Amino acid sequence: MIANAPFMPADPTERFTVIFRALQRSVADNGYRLKIHGPLIVLIWNYLARQIARFARIASRLPQSPRTRTRAPGPVEREPATPNPNPKPPLTLPRGFAWLIRLLPNGPATVVGGAAARADLQLFMEDPIVLELLATHPSLGRILRPLHTMLGLRPPKIIKRPRKPRREPTSAANPRPKRPRPRRQPDFMAQYKVNPDGSIDFTPEQLRDILGPPPPPVPPWHQPFVPSFDAKKMWRKGPRG
Repeated sequence: MIANAPFMPADPTERFTVIFRALQRSVADNGYRLKIHGPLIVLIWNYLARQIARFARIASRLPQSPRTRTRAPGPVEREPATPNPNPKPPLTLPRGFAWLIRLLPNGPATVVGGAAARADLQLFMEDPIVLELLATHPSLGRILRPLHTMLGLRPPKIIKRPRKPRREPTSAANPRPKRPRPRRQPDFMAQYKVNPDGSIDFTPEQLRDILGPPPPPVPPWHQPFVPSFDAKKMWRKGPRG
């Protein structure tokens, strides 16, 4: 199932390392062929390398007991730095369910793809030795949950994040005030009389609101000249031949 690995070691840390070292090689080998952005390949490689080192460091500690989170002291106030006028957007890993499977589809049989790492991780989580390690080291769930999401797997119950309890109301005498509903606006066309043929009968007041007040009367000296006599009758004709 894994290239260049004839067997899977029994130690959970070594097995975890074999699975994700193979996934690193798959990302590097297929990145150029699939034309993946170079800095993104480096980002995925470094992320997987950090997760491998974190898993080994946490698994080598003594068994832990579930702890309750305590609020850390407030940060020390620092002088605000001068903002960069042209900041570059930071390069981050993609998000979403099975984002690495969509980015790196399974290639030839000789190349380890995301689907092979997904199957290996699923078998890894079913191993009784791994389940015993997760029971004594619950902080490993912070490493395994993003890897399950990356490879399109639902995290098992042993590493699921517990749900936050619902907040109970402080007192029944002071219930939460209801938010007032916005008043419904009247229909705009309800103020007009619409005929069955689609025409609208406007009242003089509505026409005045739409067209505005009538124009002022034109003064007499701006009106066109209209003669009060018949110009044809007063026109003198020439002598008759």
